[in-house]
Amino acid sequence: MKHVLLDTNILLDAILDSRPHHGAALLILKAVRSKKLVAYTSAQSLLDLVYIYTKGNKSRVSEIGALMNKICNDLIVCDTLKHHIVMAASNYYDDFEDAVQTSIAIDYYCDLIISGDDGFDGSFGPPVVSPDEFCREYFEE
Repeated sequence: MKHVLLDTNILLDAILDSRPHHGAALLILKAVRSKKLVAYTSAQSLLDLVYIYTKGNKSRVSEIGALMNKICNDLIVCDTLKHHIVMAASNYYDDFEDAVQTSIAIDYYCDLIISGDDGFDGSFGPPVVSPDEFCREYFEE
């Protein structure tokens, strides 16, 4: 069974049907819910998700409780710890936040990082794949 880290944008794709990888993100979460895939995300990703989801649309604030409960029931939420920051600081090239995500993926033995960010800086950790690429490869196995 694959263990994957889901980047913030995958969670956004899943909850917003206007996002570019909405269908793929839903397929990934369906596999998680059916226990065919183990998925992790970082606490920082959830904070970023809430910020982005509610920014400019305060009516969404009332949805956050149910949304966070659902995500936390489906995914393993990883704390960002001091050693993740130190590892990221020693290894990042372009994007410190991506490097922190990568260090978390390493710490939790993730096979892959799934991100819709074409420039994700995962240079020192597990491979980074797009949600569409993951679905093509995973669901064809």
